[in-house]
Amino acid sequence: MGTMLNTDGAARGTLGLAGAGGVLRDEAGTWIIGFSEHLGRCSAITAELWAALRGLKLAKEECTTKLWIQVDSTAIVSMLTTTTNFHPEYHSLIQQCKILLDWAGWEVKISHVLEKLIK
Repeated sequence: MGTMLNTDGAARGTLGLAGAGGVLRDEAGTWIIGFSEHLGRCSAITAELWAALRGLKLAKEECTTKLWIQVDSTAIVSMLTTTTNFHPEYHSLIQQCKILLDWAGWEVKISHVLEKLIK
């Protein structure tokens, strides 16, 4: 598909300390650029949305023309691919993501991937 974007966000507890991160890789799986950010206190869904938004901005800055976004949250896939009204807390982040997703300069695919535990 082109450039791969994997993002993840996490929070400790309901409104605990949170962070977001992601990585852009080329078709061969080679690292292009990544990011990680401390978000303060927020929900896990907010952290996931921040990660997606930051990743989309980074992919656009990298002049990506084909992007495959993979997230481990079915809720985030739903928020970014449907017109359903979600909780007002997430509205601004969802809208910012959708503006980038609708940018005419690229082709984007979003999918859910299962977390893979490494032992």
